[in-house]
This record gives sequence, structure tokens and C-alpha cells, in this order.
Amino acid sequence: MAKAGVRINWGATGPADLVAAARRPLPAGGCAAAEMPRVSGLKKLRAIGEAAGMPTVYALATLVLAGMGVAGVWRANVAFAPEMYNDRGLVPAVKAFTTGQNYAVFDLNFNIRKLRELHVAEFTKTPEVVLIGASQWQEAHAGLMQSRRMYNGHIHRDYWQDLLGEVEIYARNKRLPKQMIIAIRDKQFTPTGLRKDFLWEPGIPNYQTMARRLDIEPESSWKTLPYQRIRERLSLTMLFNNVTRWFNAAERPHATAQKHFAALDTLLPDGSILWSAQHMAVFTPERATHEALALAEANRDNPPVIDPQGIAAFDKLLTFLEGEGTEVTLVHPPFNPVYWKQVQGGTYTAGLNKVRQVTADLAAKHGLNIIGDFDPAKVGCNSAMYIDAEHSNPDCVGKIMRQFDSLNRAADEIAAKAVP
Repeated sequence: MAKAGVRINWGATGPADLVAAARRPLPAGGCAAAEMPRVSGLKKLRAIGEAAGMPTVYALATLVLAGMGVAGVWRANVAFAPEMYNDRGLVPAVKAFTTGQNYAVFDLNFNIRKLRELHVAEFTKTPEVVLIGASQWQEAHAGLMQSRRMYNGHIHRDYWQDLLGEVEIYARNKRLPKQMIIAIRDKQFTPTGLRKDFLWEPGIPNYQTMARRLDIEPESSWKTLPYQRIRERLSLTMLFNNVTRWFNAAERPHATAQKHFAALDTLLPDGSILWSAQHMAVFTPERATHEALALAEANRDNPPVIDPQGIAAFDKLLTFLEGEGTEVTLVHPPFNPVYWKQVQGGTYTAGLNKVRQVTADLAAKHGLNIIGDFDPAKVGCNSAMYIDAEHSNPDCVGKIMRQFDSLNRAADEIAAKAVP
């Protein structure tokens, strides 16, 4: 069990004391130093430099101290948010999964792409089905699928580069499954330069590797450099939030046989998640409606933009998977009915239909099935199944898993009849 945290005493020895220590007088030494009155360390350093005709000594010292401060913020953010910023920070979670345990985390703000990379590398058996999609699928636990053994490989806010990057993880580790469900969301093919979120940045190296595997020229490094990840690790605000969360938490991330916690969300070995009691209390119908209406207002006349480069790359990826013997099924995640109703009549739905058409064209070209739908009525999901505009509970995603099960049962029956 993780140790309980303690409250931070902001009146204790802190950065101000470190600055004071740095300003203590330097030991006297040398002619110039002996003739000088007692002054602070930085002033003495400047005076020494000027006496020696080297005023740049002070500038260099200032630069060194500033660099030390920046490095300190960087290292502290990594230390107090290892699941987000330390490449090895999720190793304990993977170790828990390999022993059949769960892993409790503060919340879902962690580097889930790195978690998938580390976890798949430790697979001892290839799943029969892998689901690749965004967080709309986060509650799709393996028990929702009856026909096959499923691993939920969802990540947060995926884009077309993630489709390549996530498949690369399974290909590299020789864990490509017999079947793969690949979700296409509304913003899937948004051009890189038009994105407003940055969670996709940690997946860039895997995308670049798969692009080269497919003989595709990766997007320019200027477009895909993880600027936001760098800014976050240098952020004092982020440091404050990470430190206060770490020391004030009643429980910290840890491996566990438990599934439900008051304040921690739970990561399961099958790739799905369970919400904390605190989160569940927040997810009221009123909040879900408010969130759905707010997003609908923002999106109603803001249609999805489609990057042809992304479509071409996904087309090549589907050809690759076919050659590897992986059968792909495409799926659209359904929206909250409140959101769906509110965006009707705007330009958003026209853009959404273009995404539908892209999916249909690729499915026709590669002989793939499509399940689910953006329209919740076509899936059978109601507003009570949602925590916001997009994220549904197992009751809704389970309906889509049953569609997949039906396809498998039909295929199994045909295969059985073909046996002499």
C-alpha cells in the first residue's frame, strides 16, 4: 500500500534559503579580493571579473545559475510526475500488469502512449483482438467481448500519426493480432498545424518509425517537434501543481489487487480504466449535459478538417496490416445524444459526413467491415450512458463490442461449414 501523503508546509526552508546560501561571501583570496569590502558572492564575482578585465565572468555566472534553475525545474517536474514525464515512470504499472495486478494513478493525465509501448513489449501472449482508438473507448474492458480475447490499446486524443505509431508498437514486438479494431473519430485526420492539443506528441517517434517502414516520408521535424512537452517540463505552474499533488495526496500511484479507490483511478491489465469514487461523484447527468452543450456550441460551425496526407498514410497502413495477416474492422464512436442533436444544422455535420465517406472508401478498397456510428441512435446509446459529449460507459461501448461479436460468430459459422 502506498504511504499517505502529508500537507506541505510552505513556511519551511525553501528556495529563498538556497538563494541566500548562493549569495554568501566568497573566501578572500588574491590581491583584488583582499582590497575589496565584504560584499555578496555575486557582486564579488563581478568585481573580480572587472578587475581582471573580464566583465563577462558575471554574465557567465548568471547564465550558469539560470541554467541550474531551469534544469532544477525540469528534473523536479519529472520527479514529481513520473507517470507523465519520466520514460521509466510507468515501469511499475507494467510490472503490476504482468503479475495480474492493477495500477492506481492520481488521474488519467499520464503518458499513456509510453505505457502501451512498455506494456506490449512485455506481452507473453499475443491478444486475439486489439482495439486502437482514443479515450472514448477507455472503459471498454475485455469482458465486453465474448467471441475473442481483447486488449484495449486506447490512448488519449489520437490523430492519424497515432494510427501508425500504435501499430508500430505491436509490429516491432511481433505482437500483431489476428484482428484489430481501429476507431476513426471526428478529428482523426486533422492537419498537424491546426491542432489545439498536444497529447499526441509522445507518440511521434513510433509514428516516424512506422512511416519509414511503410516507405512514407515522415512529416517535418519542425511540425512534429514536441514543443508542448518541453514547455510543460519547464513550467513553474506545472511544478507547483505536481508538488502539491504529490505531497497532499492521501495515496500515491501503486500496484494493487484492488479495483476501486476513493481518489485514485485504476488502470487494468486489459488496457481499460476504472474511475475513482471522487470522479464518479463529479460525473452527474447535469455535468454531462453541460459539457455536451458547451462542446456542441464550439463545434457546430467548426467542421473537421481532413489532411489528405493522413488518409494516404492510413491507406498504406491498412495494406501493411493485410500483408501481415491482421484483419481490420473500422469503428466510429457514438456521441452523446445531447451533443448530437445540438450540432445538427451546422457545418460540423457536413464535415463529419466527409469523415464517414473517407472511412467508407477505405473500407470498400480494403474489404473491411464498419461498426458503430457517430449517431448514438444507430448504436442504441442514450444520454444516461455518457459523462460528457464523447465519453460513454461500458453499457454503450458494450453494444459496439456485441456488433463485433456478431461479425465473428457469422465468420466462425461460415468457416465451420467450409470444413469437410
